[in-house]
Amino acid sequence: MRRTILLTLSLTLITAGSPLAGTFDRTRIAPELGLDKLTREVAHERLGRDLFANPYSTVTIGSVDVYPVFPYVEARTFQIVSDPRWNRLVYGEAGRSLKAFSGASGSLGALSDPRGMAVDENNHVYVADAGNDRVVVLKASTEFGEIELIPLYDIKGLSRPFGVAYSDGGTPFKAGDDYLYVADTGKNRVVAFALGEAGARQTATLGELGSGSGRFAGPMAIAVGRSGGTHTRDVYVADAHTRRIVHLKHEGGGLQWISDAQHDADVVTSLETDQWGNLYAAAPNQSVVRKFNASLSPVAELHSDLARPRSFHVPFFNVRDHRAGSVERVGRPNGLSVEQWTDATGVRLWNLGVEVSDLAIVGSDAPAAHFTLTDQARVTLDITDASTGRARASRSAGSLAAGVYTLPLLEEDLRAAAGAGDPVVRVSAVSSYPDGPSAVARARLSSKGAAVLPDQATMLSNTPNPVQYSTRLTFVLPAGSQGAKLRAFDAGGRLVRTFERRFTAGLNEVIWDGTNDRGADVPAGVYFYRLEVGGKRLIRKMVLVR
Repeated sequence: MRRTILLTLSLTLITAGSPLAGTFDRTRIAPELGLDKLTREVAHERLGRDLFANPYSTVTIGSVDVYPVFPYVEARTFQIVSDPRWNRLVYGEAGRSLKAFSGASGSLGALSDPRGMAVDENNHVYVADAGNDRVVVLKASTEFGEIELIPLYDIKGLSRPFGVAYSDGGTPFKAGDDYLYVADTGKNRVVAFALGEAGARQTATLGELGSGSGRFAGPMAIAVGRSGGTHTRDVYVADAHTRRIVHLKHEGGGLQWISDAQHDADVVTSLETDQWGNLYAAAPNQSVVRKFNASLSPVAELHSDLARPRSFHVPFFNVRDHRAGSVERVGRPNGLSVEQWTDATGVRLWNLGVEVSDLAIVGSDAPAAHFTLTDQARVTLDITDASTGRARASRSAGSLAAGVYTLPLLEEDLRAAAGAGDPVVRVSAVSSYPDGPSAVARARLSSKGAAVLPDQATMLSNTPNPVQYSTRLTFVLPAGSQGAKLRAFDAGGRLVRTFERRFTAGLNEVIWDGTNDRGADVPAGVYFYRLEVGGKRLIRKMVLVR
């Protein structure tokens, strides 16, 4: 009997175990079949047909019911995928057959070039029907173990919309404050609609063609911020031709421009937020998914053999506890990448975890642990003795969001280091997802609590990044280093700035104010700073905004 792999994928989203340490951990899309991904070759082998021509976006409708008696827990998952080339949606439930929705025989007419999608907690599906200059609203009926897509209404007056994002207004399962945000690509604007049972009412717009504040040039993807699973007033927009992600707030009845962050991708086709409000941006032409925190600081990248990812989707489930009479909207620690549809690439599943990266001890008179945290986690700082394995001191830094941190070593930490034969600072992070993974990073100390010089040069992340006024470039040189050079280049590889100074063993910090060697301001964009020492080159990327 043929198995529908897409539907097996949905089951995997429920049953996947705790992810391993790592921001992105690839996992099997269908473990019981030994399949790592869903591809055209797999579809032909299992289904006898292509399944898709050009999959673009996906959404998940998931529910978990908890009962006081057997069967105790019931879970259901439905997956919907848009295919703009074949002008249809492909959808289904785990263990059941696939269906296709074109709209041709429905009350709203046929779909044309369906792109981005969004889903709400009441199983309404919002489709950016770009070829028809509208958004189509469907109701996913999931009664009796079957799923049907029922046309409700459409939102017209748009021009080639490519992205949609739903907001529960901060109160999931409560009607009256829900919004839909549309990346209205053809009109270079963002439109906000108040949602009702019978239709949508336009309440705010922002944008026209341009590159400055309040203007867009090809907005293609959009997402709404989150905090603890519920939506915030934050709206994020990926603007193609200006190569930036824009942060808006929906306040006072209007859309307010807060900030924007440059990036090096020419097109971002998908934006998505997770349980903690972190943002994932899929850039197909660079074959990368980038992760930002809620302030648009980059914290991690997924680029391991990705093939032109069109979207990255984080599923949210309705969890109903019938024992307590409660219902929650909960984000899963998983992500789906929808990539180029070939015999070797297609749809893959990733576990979302946490890393402590770039840990270094900075400062001499007042040493501190400097590191990047890639996801929300409970963080602990320990002083251990590597010679005995014994913990000398331990303290909690609390729950920290994704971002760059510098935690000062306290007096008790330094006393503990003085009493250790081989002191080590250990920063541990336990994911804030239930039963989530943990990550650990270590850095050596001297018995006096100072940083031990590394065996090789280490370059740390610059802060802040993106750069608006100035940024601190930080690196550590090993003993005996001579002739180290630090220079900055633009995205085209042209030399912008040479930092003329003598660098010494240990920690070195340089402030860059966004100017070139002539003292003139350089334009906004992507820049690279390169450290050359001992025949090696270390390179880091930074983004300058104006």
